[in-house]
Amino acid sequence: MLLAGYLFLQRADADSGAIGPSASIVVGVPGGGVVTPSPSPTLAPSPSPSLAPTPTPTPLATPTPAPTPQEAFTAEVKACRSISVAEAECIDEISRLRDRDETFVALVLFDNAVAGDVMNAILDGPSGPIEGGPFALEGGGRGYYYSTFAIGSLPDGQYTLTALRNGEPVASTELRKNDD
Repeated sequence: MLLAGYLFLQRADADSGAIGPSASIVVGVPGGGVVTPSPSPTLAPSPSPSLAPTPTPTPLATPTPAPTPQEAFTAEVKACRSISVAEAECIDEISRLRDRDETFVALVLFDNAVAGDVMNAILDGPSGPIEGGPFALEGGGRGYYYSTFAIGSLPDGQYTLTALRNGEPVASTELRKNDD
């Protein structure tokens, strides 16, 4: 009973100062996925126990090869009028933002991601940085991330679209906004 009262009071306090949702130029829900998953490690079967004596192997003078490093993560970010989610491709890549277009889609194509990586995109320019929205990957490998931005109300000027992986920049492209 006390817990229910506490939760009710917490909810009432949270609602009392609320003014409404904050303004954002992000339109829709960010998304993405893994197109080609990373191969899963395979485990060798353990030897079955035996009562027979096992000869002790003599060590060989051959050095053990060093483990191969995991391939590096790579990414590319594009500004698109629209995208094909089924094909994970940009339809009509743009370098100039126009008021009459109303929106554009940030598309991040990546390779060698790890399950749990969080992808995002940020549009930074005269009005300050605007985040697209984080998306956590459910698998690893090659894939894509996308987020749709509204552009009609942005001031004219130079913008940088940056792709983020776990909060760190991994790719960027320059865009220009002209009022026409």
